[in-house]
Amino acid sequence: MCDTLVVTGEAAAHGRTIFAKNSDREPDEAQLVELVPGADHPADARAYCSYLDIPQAPRTHRTLLCRPYWMWGAEMGLNEHGVAMGNQAVFTHAPSQPVGLLGMDLLRLGLERATSAHAAVDVIVELLSEHGQGGPAGHHDKSFRYDSSFIIADSEQAWVLETAGRMWAAKRVHGVRSISNALSLRDDWDRAADGLAAAAHDMGRSPGRGKVDFARTFGKAWMGHAAGAASRRACVEGRLRSAPGGVEWEDVLAALRQHGSPDRPGRALRSLRGSVCGHAAPWPTRSASQTTGSLVVEMRQLPVAYVTGTSAACLSVFRPHWLEQAEDARAPSARYDAGTLWWAHERLHRLALSQIGGALDRMGKEREGIEARLRSAAERAESASQRAQVQAEGLREAFAFSQRWERRLRGGGRLPLPLRDYFRRLDRRSGLEAALSVTGFRY
Repeated sequence: MCDTLVVTGEAAAHGRTIFAKNSDREPDEAQLVELVPGADHPADARAYCSYLDIPQAPRTHRTLLCRPYWMWGAEMGLNEHGVAMGNQAVFTHAPSQPVGLLGMDLLRLGLERATSAHAAVDVIVELLSEHGQGGPAGHHDKSFRYDSSFIIADSEQAWVLETAGRMWAAKRVHGVRSISNALSLRDDWDRAADGLAAAAHDMGRSPGRGKVDFARTFGKAWMGHAAGAASRRACVEGRLRSAPGGVEWEDVLAALRQHGSPDRPGRALRSLRGSVCGHAAPWPTRSASQTTGSLVVEMRQLPVAYVTGTSAACLSVFRPHWLEQAEDARAPSARYDAGTLWWAHERLHRLALSQIGGALDRMGKEREGIEARLRSAAERAESASQRAQVQAEGLREAFAFSQRWERRLRGGGRLPLPLRDYFRRLDRRSGLEAALSVTGFRY
């Protein structure tokens, strides 16, 4: 379960749009930060997506992606034209299509093909109409299927786009807006697919009279309730709208790191309801939902992405990344690899879960100091070579932070009883269990 947000210029303290997302996936599903170069393509070229290959665009744009290691598509990203996008799983009454484009495929295709947020909406709805969406979207759970919603933003506009099968509705955003794991557009949409009422009748749904209420007509309300979608939206939007003097970059990071409202670290291991930073647990709504990567984009003249490349936003360093140079690090995979930041951070994550309240309190001040220094350096970097240095420094700082706090937290606690067998099974499958044994960690 994910949360995506945007703060447009009129609500931001410095008049610059800020986009952000926590990507929640299965807890051992490593996520990488990847820079895909732009390219020109011949007329017969194909784009090989997760389950379909489709005609390629004549030109694809340079794009920074945060994606599960095994998937062609991505959870979130930013392109060279300053278009940022994140997607959510939503659950609808639309019939499941056995094979189609995943929501993550649509996100990547939109970023690779669009030069503005408005154009990205057009790209996605055209592809949706032609190819539909469908196919297994889970890492280990291949029965997990869903439709998608999106926030799409550039420096001038931001849009919420929500889908149900091949049906869709879109609304332009002004101010603060977040989406979670339920349809949220009612009859307030600005654009929509033709034939919404007819599609509703085909699904056995009543569209009512007048303008179709998209969420009421197509959404499975009980699934959104189980996912805590409304409470997580309220948690995010409440935190941002309460910012005095407009939303700052730091407010957005704080919103992504919340465990309920007010923020209480002890809730991190409980239900999803209100907890924006997700930590896996054996409960039904948490067993396949952990924040495995986070992204914040500040729409400056040269947009800068702040990525974690690690799970658990509350324990991670947001570090600057531009679209000029690829990440100088090994990409993670399904197996534990100490040389990758994602898996190195997972060692720290397990230790922190064994003492979550105290760990967050102890780590917070140091982590925020690192982020403030990196952001200041990013603002001062005027040349591509300077930005490359800052980007490399951020990666080093994130590695060092994880290693330092892993040493400090060793021997300090034990996982709560309900989590022990759950994480032991996960970590045996990935190979993390053996790596943790040398730290004195106890399940």
